[in-house]
Amino acid sequence: MALKPRHIALSVGITSLAVISFQLVIMQMLSISQWHHFAYMVISMAMLGFGAAGTFLALFREWLKRHFDRALPALYLLCGLSMALTVRLVGIFGDFDTFLLFFDRSQLGLMSFTYLVYCLPFFFGGLAITLVFYHQVARIGTYYFFNLTGSAAGALVIIWLFWTVPLPLIPALLALLPLLAAWLVRIRSHGFTAAVAASLLVPLFGLLSPPTPEISEFKAMSGSLQLPDAEIVYEESGPYGLLQVVRAPAQRFAPALSLQYRGEPPVRDILFNNGEYFGTLIGRLELQGNDREEDHLEPGRQGASTRHLLDYATRGLPFALRRPESVLVMKAGAGVDVSHALAQDPSRITAVEPNRQANRLLTARHPEWIDSLYLDPRVTLYGNSVRTWLSVHPGAQKDLILLPVIGAFGGTSGVNALQEQYHLTLEAFREMHGRLTGQGMIAATVWSEYPPRGSLKLLATWRVLLEELGVDAPGDHIMAVRNWGTATFLLSRSPFTGEEREAARAFSRSRSFDPLILADLDPDERDYFNMAEDRLFFDHVDSLLYGDHEAFFRDYAFDVRPATDNRPFFSHFMSIGSIPVLLGQYDIRELPYMELGFVMAAVTLVQIVLASVILIILPLFRVGWQGTRRRWTFLYFAGIGIGFMFFEIVLIQKLVLYLGQPVYATAAVLAALLLSSGAGSYVSSRLRSDRPTLLRIGGVIVVLILLYALLLMPLLDVSMGWPLLARAANVVVLLAPPAFFMGMMFPFGLRRLSGSNDTQIPWACGVDSCLSVSATALATMVALETGFGVVMGVAAAAYALTTLASLRLGDG
Repeated sequence: MALKPRHIALSVGITSLAVISFQLVIMQMLSISQWHHFAYMVISMAMLGFGAAGTFLALFREWLKRHFDRALPALYLLCGLSMALTVRLVGIFGDFDTFLLFFDRSQLGLMSFTYLVYCLPFFFGGLAITLVFYHQVARIGTYYFFNLTGSAAGALVIIWLFWTVPLPLIPALLALLPLLAAWLVRIRSHGFTAAVAASLLVPLFGLLSPPTPEISEFKAMSGSLQLPDAEIVYEESGPYGLLQVVRAPAQRFAPALSLQYRGEPPVRDILFNNGEYFGTLIGRLELQGNDREEDHLEPGRQGASTRHLLDYATRGLPFALRRPESVLVMKAGAGVDVSHALAQDPSRITAVEPNRQANRLLTARHPEWIDSLYLDPRVTLYGNSVRTWLSVHPGAQKDLILLPVIGAFGGTSGVNALQEQYHLTLEAFREMHGRLTGQGMIAATVWSEYPPRGSLKLLATWRVLLEELGVDAPGDHIMAVRNWGTATFLLSRSPFTGEEREAARAFSRSRSFDPLILADLDPDERDYFNMAEDRLFFDHVDSLLYGDHEAFFRDYAFDVRPATDNRPFFSHFMSIGSIPVLLGQYDIRELPYMELGFVMAAVTLVQIVLASVILIILPLFRVGWQGTRRRWTFLYFAGIGIGFMFFEIVLIQKLVLYLGQPVYATAAVLAALLLSSGAGSYVSSRLRSDRPTLLRIGGVIVVLILLYALLLMPLLDVSMGWPLLARAANVVVLLAPPAFFMGMMFPFGLRRLSGSNDTQIPWACGVDSCLSVSATALATMVALETGFGVVMGVAAAAYALTTLASLRLGDG
């Protein structure tokens, strides 16, 4: 019995929804188990699966067409089973850990195995959908509509699932959808019915015994769990990640405290997000009675009254100089800095924390864990990103702006190099500086690391900012003190006075800290109590603050130029050009762990290119590549693959600023591009595919990409204060024009070839898929090295190449 068209259409839509949703599930899984969401890698996994499916169809299309009624439901079954089993399969030979990649050679194999296993659902799902298109050409418009609608719906449905369903259950739930699709197009046989019933047992087992992603042993939470009697007392997943609270009797709060502190650090629970430190649940750690008069300091070291435990850390510096009435806490986390600020009796505190999942936990579910800090009448909590809050409150004036601590105890090994940190860009600091009162300050604390990078980049950013603002003596506006573990930097709108410099000295002396930056600093003051690992650090500080900072940028082994909105990777310090210099100073085995994120991006780029060539291009040699003008076919479809993916990847990275969260940005971009490019592809069937049409459409795409490179973010800034759903809808509308025209170029090219070069069509699809897969990682590398503007420029150049190649594509 022939399959009903409406059942085929529904099966395509359901499977498309599941496949796109599964991409975002993998992103969340990698965020938990590894150090980053690896959005570019996940997208490349999907593209590799789809591309390999296209190649498979090109090789076996006649056999699949003859057995369509049996092949289609079987592929849906395999898609569902692979979704349900993927999380279990990736660990069957051991868990891959990014941190071990350069210690243990077997990790290279595990990384490749993990990558290929995650590709399986996309391969089977893509092959099923492509087979429908190939076999049911007469109704391809209907099926393509269901494919695109289902894909766009998947990007939205998964966000709802993240909020309502625990993450470990979601792969099994999504696996039920392809199984439902298989049932819709089932063949009438007892054997197939039994196969479907047996297949249902796999996701049902996943629902009853859900697999949880293994957190890297090198993440902060793994260290806490190694303490005696440590336990996880709370766990909750959502779109912002996996929140977990760890309790241990030996888990004490002592963040780089003065060695002169004689009290007992308090035992506190810690909140982790995706295994990374989010904040200590300290509550109100105000000191009482004689404690406020430094009873915990040795006699003779009193210099400033103490109200909070953090007054014994370098983070107490701003409160030792001035008494702020209005405090702004950026990325407030679990409220550590809010607790510190409240102890200083300000009139009002504004706390900005973009993780709404954590905000809900600490205000509605368990406010007692932090002594209801966020419910204090003096505290106002906003669930926005830092930049969104600054944009929405242009007139707010603050006496003190507290930034989150930069880095981690013992260094970070550069794992955050790929992370977009828009709150630490030059533009962000320009906005913050504009929110300061006449006596206002910005305070930032940086964990010490060797070789020094984060502290120098922060100082470089402030120096360039003051230069832009026309400040002639930056040393009068910047102050810093350091101890054995951290350094706290202050940027003041007005020059620091002599009395304030003496107060900083008294604060440092009483706690055995050392002044790092003071306008009248004696060099011998800098390491009186805390010997520097390398005194060249002080020379670097002076060069950035008082010397030729541009010359320092050129000569220093690491890239400490200010991060910008065009290149918002504050934790990225290593460049390709600096590698030979660094190899001359450090052992080759040390180099990857100075910036693991950058090196990991390079390694995955090589892996992705090899995988795409092996799985997509090499099998096509069985088909052969005949016909004329092959080089123009290659250039045309290579340009489409590179241009589209460069545009997509840069949009995801840029829209993290606008939407505040990588998962939201990825979902919005996928939905927008799929809907609009699909519409363009559908409309292209009604247009002539002659050379004048291709030239006009290609020219429009190039112009739109260049315009969006210049105007997209200014357009989005206007609506930065809109509700999240309204901003997501705005993204879909704004991205519709370029995506619409981009969707036309691929079918135009296939129609040009179909006239006289049919044998080149599998190769055209293969080249497009291979370059699309490779471009995801390449775009990330280009953005790290040169910024988003260059990525957009490459996308425009790629489409310009496609447009020129269209002049010689096919025989018309």
